[in-house]
Amino acid sequence: MRISLLFLSLVTVALLGCGSTNNGNNNNSHFELVTADTKTAIIYDANGPALDSISAYLLAQDIEQVTGFKPQVVTRIAEVSGNVIAIGNRDSQLIKALVNNQNKLPAANAWETYTHTLVHNPTGSIQKALVISGADPRGTAYGVFSISQKIGVSPWYWWADVTPTPKENLVLAIDDVQSVSPAVQFRGIFINDEDWGLQPWAAKTFEPETGDIGPKTYAKVFELLLRLRANTIWPAMHPSTKAFFHYPGNAKVAEDYEIVLGSSHAEPMLRNNVDEWDHDTMGDFNYFSNKKGVLNYWEERVAEAKNVNGIYTIGMRGVHDSGMEGAKNTADAAAILNDVIKDQRGLLQKHIGDPKQVPQVFTVYKEVLDLYEYGLDLPEDITLMWTDDNYGYIRQLSNAEERKRSGGSGVYYHASYWGRPHDYLWLSTTHPALIREELLKAYDTGADKIWILNVGDIKPAEYNTQFFMDLAFEPERFRKPENYLTHMQQFYGSIFGENLASEISDIRHTYYDLAWLRKPEFMGWSQTEPTRATHLTGFSLSPENDENTKRIAAYEALSKKVYTTQNEIPKHRTDAWYQLVVYPVLGSSAMNKKYLYRDLATQYSKTDRQKAEEYKNAIRANQEEIAQLTSTYNSLANGKWNGIMDPAPRRLPVFELPKILDDESKSTEAPKLALVHNAADYTRATNFEAGFPQQLNGLGYTGQILQLAASDATTIKELAATTPVLSYEIELLEDLKNADFTLTALPNHPITGNQNLKIGIQLNDNTVEILDFETYGRSEEWKQNVLRNQARKSMNLGALKAGTHTIKIYRLDPGVLPDYFILAENGTVLPYTLPLTD
Repeated sequence: MRISLLFLSLVTVALLGCGSTNNGNNNNSHFELVTADTKTAIIYDANGPALDSISAYLLAQDIEQVTGFKPQVVTRIAEVSGNVIAIGNRDSQLIKALVNNQNKLPAANAWETYTHTLVHNPTGSIQKALVISGADPRGTAYGVFSISQKIGVSPWYWWADVTPTPKENLVLAIDDVQSVSPAVQFRGIFINDEDWGLQPWAAKTFEPETGDIGPKTYAKVFELLLRLRANTIWPAMHPSTKAFFHYPGNAKVAEDYEIVLGSSHAEPMLRNNVDEWDHDTMGDFNYFSNKKGVLNYWEERVAEAKNVNGIYTIGMRGVHDSGMEGAKNTADAAAILNDVIKDQRGLLQKHIGDPKQVPQVFTVYKEVLDLYEYGLDLPEDITLMWTDDNYGYIRQLSNAEERKRSGGSGVYYHASYWGRPHDYLWLSTTHPALIREELLKAYDTGADKIWILNVGDIKPAEYNTQFFMDLAFEPERFRKPENYLTHMQQFYGSIFGENLASEISDIRHTYYDLAWLRKPEFMGWSQTEPTRATHLTGFSLSPENDENTKRIAAYEALSKKVYTTQNEIPKHRTDAWYQLVVYPVLGSSAMNKKYLYRDLATQYSKTDRQKAEEYKNAIRANQEEIAQLTSTYNSLANGKWNGIMDPAPRRLPVFELPKILDDESKSTEAPKLALVHNAADYTRATNFEAGFPQQLNGLGYTGQILQLAASDATTIKELAATTPVLSYEIELLEDLKNADFTLTALPNHPITGNQNLKIGIQLNDNTVEILDFETYGRSEEWKQNVLRNQARKSMNLGALKAGTHTIKIYRLDPGVLPDYFILAENGTVLPYTLPLTD
């Protein structure tokens, strides 16, 4: 029976009999865990993997959190009677002793699957056995933790203090369940840029005996991954943290929790170059001049990790996320990279076995994409690891030929980033609608081998992490664009109550929408690498279109909702409420307002000193609010999180108290726009494939960007009568002497290396003009696109008379996702945001 795992994970009270009326019920599907008359025991296979034992004891802990009763955990059937929960592999002696019908067990070798089955009187002493059986160790664990969720224990019970709701009785309605295998085989996180949160917190608060992120911390991380149905880790690797293998206990914990160990795009062969490559004793990390030294360095790790369940990063970059050392040009680097890969696979052959049977990834990141496209002799069993541009837009995915590779492909995706044009390490603001669109695009083009999410310090990226893992497990559940909203409501409803699900989801959705226009870390209009001073924002102060005060008002209204809703939050969930809602929303609000008020203080500094002083006070108040919010966060749960949250990662200028900029001024004249029109409001759609154009809710400045073709659709190179086209009948109210047409779109990239981002534009019966949204490298155009989450392309239409006109948009490359278009006089400086009405 095929039952949705996501559905099972979110159903709690509806499947629970928590009153005495269920006690003694003869319904064959009822399983009494804890009642006045029944106290369930837990049994696991002593000969099974360590994870069976870990899962059994964690389940006992979960039951105790809910009821106050901690079940006995044993390994021998003779030690238990009454009702029991049995945990083990489908082929274990324990499971075979309790279940004699193989059809009720998971299929052999079915990746990470499990079954739940209720067996009556399997032995003389056992009345009922809830049998949780896995096809493999992680499948068993997922089956155990699905029961934990059914009794009301969230995967975030520890990491976000989602304290379980107490219940006196636990009676589950159990139907036979056969889970599905995950759609993406390897799903995990990259702990990165941990210098300002996770590492200092672990070192000083949680794991002072290690003074670092060590086995105690990783055990908590790995438990979270399993509860999220994930399986892979790229460990922390910044200079603040010792290498994963520095502490022997780390690898042992990964082994016990059955977590697959990988390493980042810049760290081949499970090495941590930043901590482990000693230039003084090893020389240059240069394969041209120091091949023997580098090869020995890699071989030491392969020999040490030969029994580790690992995915090996193949290839070579610089020591810390930099280009390859010693290469004079692309041809030089590509040639040596072929040798590097051949030699690395030789090490795998020597110490592990046939390299075709050892998981490997080649991460096509930054300049490596150029090397890959130049030409590499890359064995087809190696997985291509595509990446986003660090700001949520995937740079490239597999074309039709690449999809034939036996190694398949995967995606490395950012929810946190340190680098150009600006960091966003503080708050997690990547819109779930964007994650859905980009990752489904990856999945639809064959990227189903491995998905890794850069989560920074894990906190405060809790929701995005949950969403990413659920999407990786079962992408088809998110096929409808609006389904991400359903997921959000289920997530917050399961934590704070179904009565608040819609209200809290609206708060969080507004938070993401506002950050779409500008992330809080980008509000200083500054850049980094090199670090530059802050400037006035791009939000208008004109009376006709006052974007500044509208944005202030939006954040004020959002903050008010937070305070109003806070009164309805259950007392045992107030710490979770602060972590998941209060801090990110109010922190983002304060960061925005301190810069928006800086604009106002600057505006009035020479004309109205009293007003300017009021705004200066507001700037200081918001800066102090961020400090107070952070102090409160770090004191939650009796100091459990002391040091986890930093209000100013890397101490960049945006986090400082803004200064009034006497030498800057901002125009208060509103640009005159002849017409603004939403791309989703077309008159006719002709020649499109079934299901398209599709409106992508939540994306863009309109919140309803259009997708014109499937992600795996081919490019249309020649216009024809059958070319898909959108038609817009527009009414121009006045003449334009020299009209510019500007189309805005998602600032994404061509879907494959064989495509561009072209779209055709036609006015009336004029010649079709081509707009190409593709950007290259880290150009200034790309930087501005990702900072504002919008791409703009313009063309000149010449003189345009008032009256009715037809504008047509032709679908060419499938990756172009239009948002809205503007008609204005040539040279008009367009506002940052727009009123999207004709």
